[in-house]
Amino acid sequence: MRGTPEPGSLLPRTRGVAKLIKEKSSATPSTSDSLGSVSMNSILEGKTRKICSRMFFETLVLKSCDLIDVKQDEPYGDITLKVTPMLSKLDFSN
Repeated sequence: MRGTPEPGSLLPRTRGVAKLIKEKSSATPSTSDSLGSVSMNSILEGKTRKICSRMFFETLVLKSCDLIDVKQDEPYGDITLKVTPMLSKLDFSN
């Protein structure tokens, strides 16, 4: 996907995950090195495997659209999600 995707061009589930990540990242306390970042483990704590696998897939979709950045320090470790300026500009109010 090239350019800024419109919220309407994202599938409903992808749009919902993007909105959730955006809300969670703005609710976390900001530090210089983790500005607007959120832990995937914290989002998925207590969720079913089905929900976790859906979230992982939608995370890959959002990364491919350059709406989030992902970082994983070690295999099987926690994944840190960071909102990009492109996602920050999107309005999900409708």
